[in-house]
Amino acid sequence: MTRQGTITGQEAFLRNIASRLGRAKPADRAPERTEIGVPDHYRQIERSRPEQVGLFVDQWTALGGRVWIVPREQAQAGIVSILRDLKEEFGWQRAIRFDDEKLDALQIDGCLAAQQVRVISWKAGETLIQDAERCDVGIVWADYAIANTGTLAVLARGGRGRSVSLLPDCMLAVFRADQLVTRMGEMFAGIRAGHPGMEDLPSSINLITGPSRSADIENDLTIGVHGPGKVFAVIID
Repeated sequence: MTRQGTITGQEAFLRNIASRLGRAKPADRAPERTEIGVPDHYRQIERSRPEQVGLFVDQWTALGGRVWIVPREQAQAGIVSILRDLKEEFGWQRAIRFDDEKLDALQIDGCLAAQQVRVISWKAGETLIQDAERCDVGIVWADYAIANTGTLAVLARGGRGRSVSLLPDCMLAVFRADQLVTRMGEMFAGIRAGHPGMEDLPSSINLITGPSRSADIENDLTIGVHGPGKVFAVIID
């Protein structure tokens, strides 16, 4: 049985909000919206490639991530050195990565195997999710990076399971500087342009903005509960 409730204290509540906003009394009608969607002043912001790189680095590190920039002509050697240092720091024993030809070209498997790290590539198989759960690091090639928010966009599709970036304790993302965009809307526009039909859409779009953060109602923050607690990015410039 449903009982009709009574709202009490509503006027006092609204007057308090109006007072905090510097208004004499609550508004009697909703304010008019002069703009819908992205404001023109925000849409018109243009950033050069170095500015995008610098902004992404600032935002990503402010969120607790670590980032390296390696020259394109030295990409393989640079990433090998980074992986060697991270393996030594965290003691990785198992890694899972996207089945991606761009990662193949960097010879990541050979580098990690030489350091006694078992590497699993995300190919068709019944135990991939369980494998990802047991791995220390997931290695992905990001589809986009958003400079304004320090966000990586990773599209899930064949060979690129979302568990790679979600289940291991650490995540390492690699991308080229020309994959950077300034605003989130540019990323969504690019996805729409690249996937015009429903059948072409990825199974998910994962937006990664720093390590996983979870907080309860008392604002007790915990890192790494619903995703990797340590995130790394390598920009090939």
